[in-house]
Amino acid sequence: MSSYRIQGTTGEWEVVIGLEVHAQVTSQSKLFSGAATEFGAEPNAQVSLVDAAMPGMLPVPNRECIRQAVRTGMAIDAQINKWSR
Repeated sequence: MSSYRIQGTTGEWEVVIGLEVHAQVTSQSKLFSGAATEFGAEPNAQVSLVDAAMPGMLPVPNRECIRQAVRTGMAIDAQINKWSR
């Protein structure tokens, strides 16, 4: 991979172009709570204690969403961290 550099008034700049993609994951519950994701539900009907940010409630990642994200990363030959904190 080559780099492209341009000269600016404050010095040399390296041109870096990235791509950010957003996609909706098919899941029965939200990413960080067990609350449902049913389309067309009444407002505030699918809110868990985690979603409401109640004291002491900690988010738990949705395993299916993580699995889909990892599979997508593998499909595009992305670097996937084995551990995240």
